[in-house]
Amino acid sequence: MSRRVVITGVGAVTGYGVGRKVFWEGVVGGRSAVRAVEWEGWEKAPVQVAAQIVEEGSEKRDGWRSLRWARLALREAMEMSGVGRGAGLAGAIGWPGPGEKGEGQDPLEILAQEVSLEGERVESLAACAASTQAIAEAFWMIREGEVDEMVAGGADGRAHPGGLLGYDRLGALARGFREKPEEACQPFGLGRSGFVVGEGAGFLVLEEREKARARGANILAEVRGAAVGCDAWRATDPREDAAEAVACVRKCLEDGGVGVEEVNGVVAHGTGTVANDRAEAKMLREVFGERGPWVTSPKSRIGHLSMACGAVESVLAVESILADVLPSTLGQDWREDPECLVRVVRGRGESGMQVVMKPSFGFGGQNGCLLFSRD
Repeated sequence: MSRRVVITGVGAVTGYGVGRKVFWEGVVGGRSAVRAVEWEGWEKAPVQVAAQIVEEGSEKRDGWRSLRWARLALREAMEMSGVGRGAGLAGAIGWPGPGEKGEGQDPLEILAQEVSLEGERVESLAACAASTQAIAEAFWMIREGEVDEMVAGGADGRAHPGGLLGYDRLGALARGFREKPEEACQPFGLGRSGFVVGEGAGFLVLEEREKARARGANILAEVRGAAVGCDAWRATDPREDAAEAVACVRKCLEDGGVGVEEVNGVVAHGTGTVANDRAEAKMLREVFGERGPWVTSPKSRIGHLSMACGAVESVLAVESILADVLPSTLGQDWREDPECLVRVVRGRGESGMQVVMKPSFGFGGQNGCLLFSRD
């Protein structure tokens, strides 16, 4: 059995604030959610910026922050879709940060109980490809007739002292930029020096197409294909020859029955690290050739959301199809890198977004790729 799978709802929480509309308006409007870190005594720390979610009142002190963001994005997606309680849940939720509650609890169980999702549950911990892989699993389950509807996504954020210093010890973060936080992350650019830690959540409602149409659901986009993989290379660095990344993306195209010439845009993983961007650019050129699709990386604006980045960036892919515009990659100081010759979107964005790809590449060699199109 092979059935068509569509998206009927999306939700997002980012450094811009709560909601898919706030997220889209921030990105397409050319604003940055990256700001200077204002923690007391942090002025001399090596890492000076992050894309933090601003919370008020008791929310700043109590509970499990990633779970709160997941709850908001999940509910927004479900309310937009009108999906029923029989739906399943696939997700990747970041573990509690310092001083947060939640140890020993299953976040997906908590979320499912809160919103009465009584279907299958699938969890992924595949590093920065985790939520991409969760969406892929949900897609395959529906396509092959195991279930009819799934809510899939993730929530995460490591913008706390331990998170920033830990990533910095790995040599992964951009240092400085306190006076120009919007320039800190330069995906595929000559001046890139690392990523910026972000926080947030994204969820999508996936449904079997005919059942969604029968109940009168508003179809936003179609999921055409998916693929996952692992290059088993190093703990943090991608393979320099990008062989497994190439294989994953080609497998995704094959899974969706889509030719390379049909892909109009790519919401890249694009972290802003020297190694990742060079390998990803090599992959894109090998798969698509010199005149490949337009490429954007929202991490320049919202930071790197760890396990949640693929889900939030998938929301962006769907919004780009709906609005027929792939937003630009931020950075007034951005300059082209001869080692990363991909078609990075600049200015007001690019139109003609019929088919958009979303690849993800995580620590430990974890790979994932999704393909979205107009219904």
